[in-house]
Amino acid sequence: MATSIAPTAPVDPPVIKAAGGILQRSTSRGDEVMVVYRKRHQDWTLPRGKVNDGESFQEAAIREVLEETGCSCRIGNYLGTISYSDNGVPKVVLFWRMALVEDKSSSASNNEIGEAVWLPIPQAIERLTHPQEKSLLSRVGLTQRQAPPIEPSVAVEARPRSSQTETAKDFSVPNTSIAATKAASIKDSRTNSRLLREAEALNVELGFMERRNTGADNSWAVAAHEQLNHVRRCLESNDIEGGWFCLHAAQRYAVYGMNQTELANRAYVLREEALKIASWRAEAIENLLTVSDDQLTPECVAEAMAMRNEDSTNQYYKTRHTGEQLRILVLICGLAAVALAPFVLLTGKIPVVASVLFFGLLGAAFCSAQSLILGRNESRIPNLFVVITPVLFGAVAGLAGYAVYDYMGVVTFRSGERHISAVMAIAFLFGCLGQRLLARIAQGRKRKRVQA
Repeated sequence: MATSIAPTAPVDPPVIKAAGGILQRSTSRGDEVMVVYRKRHQDWTLPRGKVNDGESFQEAAIREVLEETGCSCRIGNYLGTISYSDNGVPKVVLFWRMALVEDKSSSASNNEIGEAVWLPIPQAIERLTHPQEKSLLSRVGLTQRQAPPIEPSVAVEARPRSSQTETAKDFSVPNTSIAATKAASIKDSRTNSRLLREAEALNVELGFMERRNTGADNSWAVAAHEQLNHVRRCLESNDIEGGWFCLHAAQRYAVYGMNQTELANRAYVLREEALKIASWRAEAIENLLTVSDDQLTPECVAEAMAMRNEDSTNQYYKTRHTGEQLRILVLICGLAAVALAPFVLLTGKIPVVASVLFFGLLGAAFCSAQSLILGRNESRIPNLFVVITPVLFGAVAGLAGYAVYDYMGVVTFRSGERHISAVMAIAFLFGCLGQRLLARIAQGRKRKRVQA
């Protein structure tokens, strides 16, 4: 049964909006950035703070940098967004590059800031407390090394604005999602919270880019907001996977509102992420982004993002599927041990046969687990019988290995004398071989790539 969206949004915004800056200066030792120590939180951060009523994000960023560092600056390019939860309320911080105009950090006094220091970018990354800020500064530092410095493109005075405020449409989850969240597991609840936080951060960022692109075609923003509405519906029904799919689509639409510098930064991040991808999509992403930064188009970047998201989704399903199959293998081995344990207490050949069956099954399960962990899962459709059959076949193969050992003098070298350790080792080996043989037969012939 489909759920409906709440007809009205709450009066108070569901997200805390903040802004900050990466304040840079050039020295003989190279570029340096300023980081501050907050006494109340006892952490090292980039200078940032909340946006006041009637204040734009850019004005708030300049004001906060001045208040926390004592440095006056010129605002430059927009660098990105971080988001996190502040006492259960999502908080979104937009960052800009800032060029130093006058350094008065030595004479600045602030009750909240204990220390403000200039550091080279590598040391600043190490000094920062929060991983998202580390990641943001890492991207800024790396892109600076591969491209010439970008001069500040926007100059904004920190003055109150009464005619226009930098606000985004409220993105909130109606009360119907609260019951679903309570009913979900702790893991699902954390994933739900993260999805909500990411959606709210993108919503704020969309609002900023819409106002920046006044007069231009903002159809991309309409499409992105529609996808965020789909995220809201998914959150209502606790459909986390569907929510992530829609959020990724909204992020791709948002690319069309970026300027050339932002496209270059996003392309650099995608190239770095492609290095961690093991599938064919890594090469596809690199081919899409082989052009120079000034020739990048939103279509290429959005397509590369789609490839990255598709690989991430496939890895998620593959990991979950692998975990389920490994649990099945452990369960099979446990049930086999319990079922065969009584036969070990009997006399004659029955205990040996039972042990051989178990070690053959254990060998087949070992090879199956190895294939799963290494990503060589031959089954194209997840199925319980597909997991069980090679393992049972391995147990039978182990029994065949016992027969070979018991009746062929070429293998045993001495007829009539039975070494139990050798029997179990051969059963384990034949179990592995049996599993691999059946898997190879089931795999069939691979289609060869046609050379152009």
